[in-house]
Amino acid sequence: MRSQPLPLLILTGFLGSGKTTTLAHWLKNTTVPLKRTAIIINDFGSVNVDAALLARRQLELRSITGGCVCCQSFEDLVAQVRALADNPDFDLVWIETSGLADPEEVLDHLSAPELHNRTIIRRLVLVIDSSDYPCSWRGRAVQEEQVRYADLILLNKTDRIDDKTRQRVEIALRQVNPEAQIVATHHGEIMPDLLSREGRAKHHHEHGEACDHDHDHNHDHTHHEHAELNHAASTLFLPLSAPVEPTAFKSFLGALPPSVFRAKGFVRLADSPNELHTFQQVRDQTELLLLPLGNETEITTGLVFIGPNLDEKQIRELAEAHLAASVQN
Repeated sequence: MRSQPLPLLILTGFLGSGKTTTLAHWLKNTTVPLKRTAIIINDFGSVNVDAALLARRQLELRSITGGCVCCQSFEDLVAQVRALADNPDFDLVWIETSGLADPEEVLDHLSAPELHNRTIIRRLVLVIDSSDYPCSWRGRAVQEEQVRYADLILLNKTDRIDDKTRQRVEIALRQVNPEAQIVATHHGEIMPDLLSREGRAKHHHEHGEACDHDHDHNHDHTHHEHAELNHAASTLFLPLSAPVEPTAFKSFLGALPPSVFRAKGFVRLADSPNELHTFQQVRDQTELLLLPLGNETEITTGLVFIGPNLDEKQIRELAEAHLAASVQN
């Protein structure tokens, strides 16, 4: 039996802010025993790319796909957390939400009666893309809620902005949340202890204790608003059955419509077919990196696209035009 509540760390941030990179850095550098750490990864799409990137030996990693844990997948989240809380082998749980998750809803679900006295929310960490704040997509309202509920804000990608812009972003964040600690970073590189130490935000509370956000708010209204966002946000997974020509891949990405806000996945290139690359793209920021050995065996090559009202037919036609030999039929 567990003698103390299981600590939970919530990691949130809008699409492409750098949540998974931040968590990967923590995993690589923390002194916390990974075999006693569990991670729950929620991906808005049907394929969990982030979970594959974080796979480690001796690490308990659980995937929730097909919707945000704040609405469609919240029952799965509560069940996963309860199972971990019932297991005395774990001392810490990370919950990485999807980029579209409303933190207030996540906190409310984690206050479910079945988790009463079993868990404690240690802190809510928010990753912000400092080069795109406030975000340029219609998820701006969700991003503002993420800022409001965070107690640690990581101002990520600061290598893309100058000092004047960084100061402007910090002032804007302070207007929404004057109490949160703000730390500038890039590539998610931050002292691991800062992420996992006890938080001090007013919104975090042990189940059963009083908190200062209203649990009697109009859930129907909140869920309706989030449902509208999710209906506007759609995903598409495009499997790639063969390596792609680098020039053709680049031309395909350049031809994608503006509705593709985020793309990610795993690809093999024709000039190095035995090597697996991880691909990330947010707006005009594209990154293609060789995936470290050891994570490749069970990974499906393909691309995930996320954006408002994606035109699936158009994207598939572009793929046929540029990547015909690689697209899985």
